[in-house]
Amino acid sequence: MPAAIKHFAIAVLLAALAAAPAYAEETAASGAGAAYSWERPETAIAFTTRIEGRRIPDYLRDLMKNARTLRPDAEDGVPPPTTLAQLRRRAKEDESHLKEAMRSEAYYNGSVSASVRQGQGGAFEVVYLVTLGPRTMIRNFTMQYREYPDGGPGLVESATELGLQLERAATAQRVIDFTQKAIAHLHNHGYPDAALDRRRVIVDLSASRADVTLFIAAGERYLFGPMLVENEGGRTYPDYVRQLAEIVPGTVYSRAQVDATADALRATGLFSGVDISPAQAEGGALPQRIELTEREARTVRLGVKWSTSEGAGVTGSWEHRNLLGRAEKLTLALSIAEIEQAATADFRKPDFLRPDQSLLAAIEIAHEDSEGYKEDRIKTGISLERVLNETWTGSLGVTFQLSETEDMNGRIGHRLFGVPVTLKYDTADDLLDPTEGLRALLQGTPYFGTSDETATAFTKLEGTASTYLTPAEAITFAFRGRYGMIAAGDTADVPGSTRFHAGGGGSVRGYGYQMAGPLDANDDPTGGRSVLEANAEARWRAFEDIGLVAFIDGGQAFENPVPSLSDPLLWGAGLGLRYYTPIGPVRADVAIPLNRRRGVDDAFQIYVSLGQAF
Repeated sequence: MPAAIKHFAIAVLLAALAAAPAYAEETAASGAGAAYSWERPETAIAFTTRIEGRRIPDYLRDLMKNARTLRPDAEDGVPPPTTLAQLRRRAKEDESHLKEAMRSEAYYNGSVSASVRQGQGGAFEVVYLVTLGPRTMIRNFTMQYREYPDGGPGLVESATELGLQLERAATAQRVIDFTQKAIAHLHNHGYPDAALDRRRVIVDLSASRADVTLFIAAGERYLFGPMLVENEGGRTYPDYVRQLAEIVPGTVYSRAQVDATADALRATGLFSGVDISPAQAEGGALPQRIELTEREARTVRLGVKWSTSEGAGVTGSWEHRNLLGRAEKLTLALSIAEIEQAATADFRKPDFLRPDQSLLAAIEIAHEDSEGYKEDRIKTGISLERVLNETWTGSLGVTFQLSETEDMNGRIGHRLFGVPVTLKYDTADDLLDPTEGLRALLQGTPYFGTSDETATAFTKLEGTASTYLTPAEAITFAFRGRYGMIAAGDTADVPGSTRFHAGGGGSVRGYGYQMAGPLDANDDPTGGRSVLEANAEARWRAFEDIGLVAFIDGGQAFENPVPSLSDPLLWGAGLGLRYYTPIGPVRADVAIPLNRRRGVDDAFQIYVSLGQAF
């Protein structure tokens, strides 16, 4: 709704604020507009309108323009006048409409005088001469309670206790805002049935001051009673629902805690319907009835991807979101691609030992056959994840992996324990298609165990960050950076899949999978102990379902633990197409290597997958 129309609507609500010459009192506001069938008569008078006056703010001028019934360019509403007498009468009627708009912005001493003038060629002009006068300020804003004339617990007597600053303009919006704040305060301090009885605004025109009084029916004050959980046909345990609730039986009733409880239940993803309503009061306590409708607990997903360097791949997963009745989630996934085949199982138990903490467990069995190495591995781990605040999440865990890597160094077996520490920051507005916000991920994992039956230890550190800016409605700029290092004596001490690699659809586009880095004598990638990447995209959503992307990527993996400045980054650039679906954008990118190496890099690469590149 445009701001001017919104202000006019508010003006109508408080149209009776100036009902007498010395003061104005509002006791009620109601009404209905007449309906018209609009057809422009052929004999309609040609006219224009103009608002004249000194120091009229632009927003108020727009508000008064929207308050007119005389509009030469109107496409609906009251048809234009056909006679000069009608034009003058309608102009006179508009005086009261413009005054209402002025009063909604606290100009109670203002005046409007409408006149009709005839110009050259016979056309008429309606001129509204506006005199604003001084603006009316709030002198007092008080509350009176029908059942509690002497006050009571949780009752506020003045809007200053709710943040109102006196001697501010007595606008309709400000009066309405603090009326709503007063009622909301009562709802959150034990009075669930509180409602506005009537509102009185007395305007002292001689002093340009307004005294506002709210007459409120507060109703009875309650404490929270017991929670009555109804979940017909569901498997979620009632005690888990009570555990998630912000409602505390025996404490003062608060609608904010009721709303927070509903939000917490919806956030689990377990329920398609959440309704919380009061039951019959019992001795000053108000029980809360929580009615739940559970979603289907199981989901099957399928996906495909393809690129010129990695070939085709399909993925499938089965998810159970309420395995044991307390929002436990089990996900079994299978990925089959030309380079890698993997089976994984992930388990998450939320609210483990404390409300903001989850227990995570995972296992992976995989076979990988890339240009740089072949590897068979089994990896398992368990960790605790804790929500630190709205934007930060941290986790700490332990992993164990058995792997056998075959590359230019021969066939080497690894048995490694790891202690991963992760810190996440996320303010992005969408998982698969962000347009605003920042994401950052810091990971550190010390490893120790054996490499080819020889004791080994190394530490892997990695950080990635991406940010999204949308200066115009359909244009988003996205930026990403990645840096990592492995403190290891030799690259061969690190399993192939644990080394750093660059190149491919989620890295440096334009180069083959893992090809943006050190190569052996056969031009096969070896991986490295450090990596540096930078990406930039300009995303234009040309149509509702179609978008275009221009991008440039740079990066490389390095043999040594610290990137070598003597080795320039490899850069790639290209264009992409996005098809937006309800589950996220499908992307197709074409990229060329700007630092093409003869006999190594192809002329271009194509990538197709679900979701943005980053």
